[in-house]
Amino acid sequence: MSHLVQHAPDRLPVTYSSWYDTPVVMRVASARTRRVPSELRCTITGESDASVHIHVGQRDRNISKTMILAVEEIAEPRRRQ
Repeated sequence: MSHLVQHAPDRLPVTYSSWYDTPVVMRVASARTRRVPSELRCTITGESDASVHIHVGQRDRNISKTMILAVEEIAEPRRRQ
């Protein structure tokens, strides 16, 4: 499931609970320019009002919700029978 995230000041914050404990690709804006997106392959483990808590590699990190551009679930490879 792919989801483009759009932030608007008059809307309620986007929630990420549908992706908890699911491998995803998160597209985030560059911290410097806030324009050039980069991709993180991670697992969303929770969130607060301002940030999303992720596990990437061997580390846990918090990503500001204002930096998240899109989230896409990673499709599980089909197993041969």
